[in-house]
Amino acid sequence: MLPLNANQIPVMFNRAMGLARSGKPREALDLLAQMAKLAPTRAEIPFHMGQIHMQAGRPKDASHFLARAAELAPGEMKVWQAYAAAIAAHGDDAALKAAKARLKAAKLGARDRKAIAKAMQAVQTSTARVTTNVSKDEINALVGLVNAGHMAQAEAQARQLIATRGGSEILSTIHGAALASLGRTDEAEAGFRHALSIDPDYGEAAAQLGQLLLAEGRHQEARPFLLHARRLIPHNPIVLGNLGKLYQDLGSPTEAVECLDRLLKQDPDNRLALMTRAQAHLTLENAAAARADLDHLERLASPTGETLALGAVARKLAGDADGAHTQIKAALEADPNSLRVITIAANMLQQEGAMDEADALLRDALTRGVRSGAIYRMIAHGKKLAADDPVVTEMQDLWQRDDLPDEGRMDLGYGLLKVMEDTGDYDQAWHYLSRANEIMARRHPYGRAKAQRDFDKLRAFLDGFDPDRIGTVGFQDNQTIFVTGLPRSGTTLVEQILASHSTITGGDELSILHPLAFEAVAKTDRDGGTIADMTPAQLEGIGRAYQAAIDIRLPGAERITDKTISTYQIAPLSWLALPNAKIVALRRDPRDNLWSMFKNRFVTGLHLYTYTQSDLVETYRLFTEYLALWREMAPDRIYELEYESLVANPEHEVRKLLEFCELDWEDACLDFHKTDRDVKTLSLAQVRQPLYSSSIGKWRRYEAHLGEMLDGLKGLDGVPDD
Repeated sequence: MLPLNANQIPVMFNRAMGLARSGKPREALDLLAQMAKLAPTRAEIPFHMGQIHMQAGRPKDASHFLARAAELAPGEMKVWQAYAAAIAAHGDDAALKAAKARLKAAKLGARDRKAIAKAMQAVQTSTARVTTNVSKDEINALVGLVNAGHMAQAEAQARQLIATRGGSEILSTIHGAALASLGRTDEAEAGFRHALSIDPDYGEAAAQLGQLLLAEGRHQEARPFLLHARRLIPHNPIVLGNLGKLYQDLGSPTEAVECLDRLLKQDPDNRLALMTRAQAHLTLENAAAARADLDHLERLASPTGETLALGAVARKLAGDADGAHTQIKAALEADPNSLRVITIAANMLQQEGAMDEADALLRDALTRGVRSGAIYRMIAHGKKLAADDPVVTEMQDLWQRDDLPDEGRMDLGYGLLKVMEDTGDYDQAWHYLSRANEIMARRHPYGRAKAQRDFDKLRAFLDGFDPDRIGTVGFQDNQTIFVTGLPRSGTTLVEQILASHSTITGGDELSILHPLAFEAVAKTDRDGGTIADMTPAQLEGIGRAYQAAIDIRLPGAERITDKTISTYQIAPLSWLALPNAKIVALRRDPRDNLWSMFKNRFVTGLHLYTYTQSDLVETYRLFTEYLALWREMAPDRIYELEYESLVANPEHEVRKLLEFCELDWEDACLDFHKTDRDVKTLSLAQVRQPLYSSSIGKWRRYEAHLGEMLDGLKGLDGVPDD
């Protein structure tokens, strides 16, 4: 492809605006980023990038680009107004301070500068009322009824006003809120949609509709309405609270914390926000932050079973196993019938390898009438069930119910899959699995195009990578062993082998390096740079920040393993930031690997590509392209280990693995199944057994159903010929 030149900018700009208008913001941003490198002094480029980010509900990113636009066009009022709106929506004190400093040097009149400064600090929680159909007093009377909990009366009066006065965005929203509180959700949804048809920019209607859809579990439908509402009324508590919950439910805890921080800044004692943020911090394994929110909740009210259970998770995460056991016991005593408490307690036991105790706890819950798909799934996956086990009959009877919600059917399906596989009924196993995966794929769609764009952008960013820099930059005092690969490829097994060495502490999936690295990459890329422009100080800072996080998570550990799956996507950044770290990449026959992913339920929001055969094939193809690129860049820096070779000749392969990791031989590494440590992944049962080959070739049982996957894999790297 010929290099771009400045003469192409008008055509590219029009194309980018067309993409943005046609609902393709990511493509528009990618094109504008290319233009920014060609024409770094043209203010309209970062201005429109900022506007696109604002439309998508990302005020932090928007403020970065709009700050650049303001620097390039310091006298343009339109730019400053957009920048002020982004700063106000972001709500970050440091960003506000920096924006005010820029404003002082702006080429604006005193009156305009004052107006912009005021706009930067605006706390917009509601939309200005512009309806002409009803008076302010009538609206306030309706709102008073809603706030007082008189929903039936509010619904009747709002309905009468709509009938006599005609359509109104405000009346329809209030009517919808009353209907929702009365449980008439279909009518409520229609009311909110009618309000938005009258005024698409009525923030309260978008917020209420997003909240209703979220409460019904329709996360993907709720998201655009909540993001739209945040753009319109960025400090509205309903918007921030529901966006925080949405992000947490979808497996985006960092974004959840950002929203909930903004809400709790306004309302520090908001219990639901504190609870959700504590859960987000636990997902991020920020034990201290989670404990702080849970302690705050206990100061506001007596602890509940759920807060005690979450506190137990935080204590365990912080290394206080005894405290965790004491607290989970207290949680079960406080609320023995809470599904959340029961599943947290059972999960902790399963992680510790106490399968019989977990099974007893879950079955006891069933006898008390606490039933859910999650409990049945955990029982089925905890141990092998006999065909005549009463629990199996209960699961099959429950599956036949027409009123079984999607979430429950999904969990039940994965549980019944395991039962049918254990009894050798593979046709029935496929029946349950295909239905469960169909539900998951529909409720949590995967963005395949984004994964490809991310790879392409990273490859472009790595242009100019110099392997001679490895070892001359970065943080030298870290020897982490990263174990990476696709899920279900053997990463947990290899980490268990390494963690059985006397000098190694198993860290599990820490998920620390990726966000640190990509924050630095994003900053360099926004400024038009590549990896060659990342400074020694920047690279060392990434490594030091990683080590600091490890010191908090695993205090006193001499050397650790980090089994974060996504490490295979950022290998060159780890080489530069942590030059003495090692990367071990697992390879497995993709037919077995992809089948194993396809048949397992992962944590909501993670590995969304595992629920359709076509998404799995594309993910595997990208995985091989990542590894091929790393081999080309620095072939001696990543160790590829084949799962099948490890199973066939364990001592030979373990010796080679330890040699690469610069570890002395220890017999314990072959007796890894005797190592006593918590395992948090789906492989928690397998790593407590010696190596076995029975997992090889299991895809063949379902070959008749896997045609799409098998055809898609043909010709890809690493696919056997047989």
